[in-house]
Amino acid sequence: MEIYKNTVEEELAIPVVTGKKSEKEKFVGAVYSTTMESIMPDGKALQMGTSHFLGQNFSKPFEVKFADKDNVEHFAWQTSWGISWRLIGAMIMVHGDDQGLVLPPKVAPTQVVIVPIYNLEEDKKRILEKSNEIQKLLESKQIRTHIDDRNELSPGFKFNDWEMRGVPLRIEIGPKDIEKQKVVVAKRYNKEKLNLRFDEIEKIDLILDEIQTKMLENSREEAKLNTIDISDYSEFKEKIGKGGFFNAYWCGRQECEDKIKEETGAEIRVIPFNKEDKSGKCIYCNDQSTSIPIFARGY
Repeated sequence: MEIYKNTVEEELAIPVVTGKKSEKEKFVGAVYSTTMESIMPDGKALQMGTSHFLGQNFSKPFEVKFADKDNVEHFAWQTSWGISWRLIGAMIMVHGDDQGLVLPPKVAPTQVVIVPIYNLEEDKKRILEKSNEIQKLLESKQIRTHIDDRNELSPGFKFNDWEMRGVPLRIEIGPKDIEKQKVVVAKRYNKEKLNLRFDEIEKIDLILDEIQTKMLENSREEAKLNTIDISDYSEFKEKIGKGGFFNAYWCGRQECEDKIKEETGAEIRVIPFNKEDKSGKCIYCNDQSTSIPIFARGY
């Protein structure tokens, strides 16, 4: 689960909450299930990955055995786990905008696209030469770089095309830029533009690292804004339709869990690790709580 969490947060820049599933929501036949949940921009929860401890519940009926060091047979202790393509869907939903994809630099197939700008044939050679020089410099730093030298398309079309594809950084270089010994760098995730001198281009890797960090920070802030602590069931029912993560005390009984889902459409998505808590009252029945799970409507 920690490997999953590190991958999703550090590579895809999506914040997650890890913990256990309730007895009702765990994988059928498992001793317990752990899960990784994230909140999408529309306020719905998405299960990002699970890991199940099966004990010997499957090895016994299917007679899956192993021999120990003394050559004595035992039924296997098993686990079941996995993540899926839904992580790509989550990344698109969390970071995308009306212009298309917004990809975190670490997973972007192309991290930097260079768009040469020229009208005159006499400018073409020196601009392409400089573009190739920049590409070689960036590739020497293991930065995945592409030069868009398609002659049949205008620079504006290329800008929009690469924005739609979510490329984290675009470098624009034209005749005036050559004269001023600089390039224009456009960030995809926040549309910010800056000028870099030719001798500063090697800083591109630092800019990509900054984008990766900022994208996760922004996603965390958005998730935080959509997560609330709640103790009043009437307020819970009123607000759940707008989406979000709801931290609420729960007595641990499935009857309350069932009633909440039946009446609101919300379910226990995850009981975060170390969230056992007997200090409160169950949001539904007011009996003593056992934990503080996250309730939400999900996909």
